[in-house]
This record gives sequence, structure tokens and C-alpha cells, in this order.
Amino acid sequence: MEIMVASAPVPADVIGKLREALASIKNTDIYEEVVELKDAVLARFQPFFNPDHVTDITEEEFRSFLLFDNNHHWTGLHRQGPRMCADMNRLRDALAILVDEAQPVADRLDRAIKMVSGMGKNVATAILLVMQPDQYGVWNNRSEANMKRLGIWPEFDHGESFGNRYVKVNQLLLQLRDALQTDL
Repeated sequence: MEIMVASAPVPADVIGKLREALASIKNTDIYEEVVELKDAVLARFQPFFNPDHVTDITEEEFRSFLLFDNNHHWTGLHRQGPRMCADMNRLRDALAILVDEAQPVADRLDRAIKMVSGMGKNVATAILLVMQPDQYGVWNNRSEANMKRLGIWPEFDHGESFGNRYVKVNQLLLQLRDALQTDL
């Protein structure tokens, strides 16, 4: 069963600050580069993480996704590549669980992350975003730090699983996406 938690609305002053920041960054070269490359990145990597392919994903395909030069969004993912790829059969099994939309996302995340050493929130949620860019946002150190700085970081229950915490974070990311009329 999917955990549905009603998140508190993001305060209007925070939305205003974020709209202002988004408007100013839209005039930069980096924004143009990231936006222009988004479709190419999705076109390249969605097939790798398709449920029909993950059971056959090669180490080269997976490691190529981890490189910033290829994904154009996330730095540092490659650092865990050797650990994650140490047992490719286990990685393939974990990826098959992670991308199985028939199961609740919280359960998929909890199971996949426990299976593969080095697969943390950064990698797992980046894969979810690539698979379903309108449904899942990325929880990484940068997104967490900025939500905390803005005072909108969700509260978690003691002992709450990573997957359940991600559901709360993602609900907040979806709320921000809608309020800012942007993508995840």
C-alpha cells in the first residue's frame, strides 16, 4: 500500500523567493544548457532503465549514466559506480525492483537501496526521475540543503524508512513543481 501523506502547503513567501530565483536563473547559459539537454538525456537513458531492459543492463550502460558528462545534471554519482557494479546481477535485480511501477515507490526504494552497496538517495531517485520525469523528483544533498534553508523540509517519524521519507520529500517536490510551473 502506498503511503499518502498530505504535506503542508509551501508558504507563499517561499514560493515567491523561488519564483524570483527561477526567473533570474532562466537568463543564464547554464539553465539553457540543462534545459536543452534534458530531452536528449531522457531519450538516452530511459531505455536503459526500462523494466524490460534493466535485467540486461551492462556495466558500461549503467556507469555511463553516472557520469555528469552524460547525465548533465548530477555530479558525483560516478563515485559509487565501482561499489554498485561489483555484483552486476544483484544490481540488475535491484534496478528491476526500483523501476517496477506495480509496487509502491517506498517499498521499491527500501528494497533496492538495501540490495546494492553505494546505491543511495542520489542515484536511486535520479533513476526514478529519468524513468518518470513527471512523477519523481531527485532527493540529493543539494535539494535537501535548499529545502532546509527555506524552512520547508518535511518532518519524519522516528525510525521512518528511507522510502517513506522519500514519499514525503517527493510530495513537496511535486507541490513546488506545480506552484512554480516547472519540471522536476
